[in-house]
Amino acid sequence: MRNLLLLKCTKDTEGWWTEGEIYPARIVAGGFVLVGDDEELDGEGWSAAPMEYREDGPVLYKVGGVDGEVLFEEAAQ
Repeated sequence: MRNLLLLKCTKDTEGWWTEGEIYPARIVAGGFVLVGDDEELDGEGWSAAPMEYREDGPVLYKVGGVDGEVLFEEAAQ
């Protein structure tokens, strides 16, 4: 199992990420990932849960604990 992956921000209503940008993430227990933001790119301050497993491959993740909506998808590697 790989521990690192790249996530592309597809939606951010909070202002911590830039839509369309790629962010490094680390896979943790239960399929969750830890991802940094524009302030701390390599940080792990945010937890995102898998919310959709697409048939064509990429998984969609949603950041929890925020009032708005923040979505990422696995970037092609």
